[in-house]
Amino acid sequence: MTMESAIGLTRSHSVVERPSTPPPVPESAVTNLRSDKIVVDFSVAEEDWNARVCPVSWSETNYLVFGRGHRVHYKNLSANEAIGQLCKFREDQGNLRLVECAGKDSPNLVAVCSAQGYIQLWDLAAKKMVSKWTTKSAAAIQWNGSILTVGGERGSIRQFDTRVGDTVKMKEQAKKTMRHQSKISSLAWNIDGKFLASGDESGAVHIWDPRQQIAPLEVGEMIQRRKKIQHVGVITALAWCPWQPKTLATGDSAPDGSGMIRIWNVNGTVSSTHPDRLELDAQITSLHFSPHCKELLSTHGPGKTSPGHPSNHVDPNTLPETFVSSRIANSVLVHAFPSFRRLTTMTSAKTNVAGSILSPNGQRVVLAVPEESKLKIWDIWGKRKELKRTSSTSSLMSSYSIR
Repeated sequence: MTMESAIGLTRSHSVVERPSTPPPVPESAVTNLRSDKIVVDFSVAEEDWNARVCPVSWSETNYLVFGRGHRVHYKNLSANEAIGQLCKFREDQGNLRLVECAGKDSPNLVAVCSAQGYIQLWDLAAKKMVSKWTTKSAAAIQWNGSILTVGGERGSIRQFDTRVGDTVKMKEQAKKTMRHQSKISSLAWNIDGKFLASGDESGAVHIWDPRQQIAPLEVGEMIQRRKKIQHVGVITALAWCPWQPKTLATGDSAPDGSGMIRIWNVNGTVSSTHPDRLELDAQITSLHFSPHCKELLSTHGPGKTSPGHPSNHVDPNTLPETFVSSRIANSVLVHAFPSFRRLTTMTSAKTNVAGSILSPNGQRVVLAVPEESKLKIWDIWGKRKELKRTSSTSSLMSSYSIR
């Protein structure tokens, strides 16, 4: 036997077979991700483009509610009906800034907020305003049952109980917390309404237990003698896991155009066998866990740029050879969870995807592309087959099996 054959034989025996990747489940975005070919015109003030303002929400009754300047419009996605106008703000009240539909307890209720802090509650079915008030500033809003949480431009968080009919008393009784040192950029309640996550423009994230309003929970890494969640860039995405209610995903948009996704647990324990972060060369503009399978969706902005070009809005044919643009710019990505293995990538726009909203059934997503003045609806995940409930009641999600 020659030396070469002996080496070849040794090499052939040294090859280790890697375990094959399991096939995707039927609900996976691998087989369901596609454009729904539904496109809706909407508009955002040009000064809000970089702020990633997305005045759009999806109601439990399958209405898409969105903005066009001072006006609030709606489209019934369950019927072939024309787009209707719900309301409009006066010019002195500012452009529409925020839209948030309430949950299952109030399926027809929607909150709208202008740039000047005018908040109105509307009944989608009756097309009637049911309440209104003003606040000093509003940069983000989220519902938790009948409580409307409002994050302010100076870092304040207020909880308005909309069951209080007298808005003067409601404002007087509103609970207020001050811990953030900069503008609130994101808010998210977890699936059972027990924890609130708030992110700001400095990259800080706090997790709050509504039963303990004095201070946020100590979650994250040890920073200045206290556990904190801290990113480099603006917190532009927060997502609680629906089948692990104490697991939170956070995403940022760093100054250099990059972004990072981090995974946290309210109990402070994260699996050491899986990554707890994913660095990407494009900003994170939204995050969504699938309620049907173990997957995480992320949307992205233009991505990193070269020192010679302050933005990606340039002709790629004129760029120097040393310039390498982000391969995930303006795209939708879907990752396996908790491994962060990339499952699929699809470019969804030529310009910045400023954010997205997941449908109430968890199967579709609407992508906001303000520079194209478009809302694009995509299919993402298939419907999970209902499993027979077990007799165990040891946990909140004991009968909710996710593959």
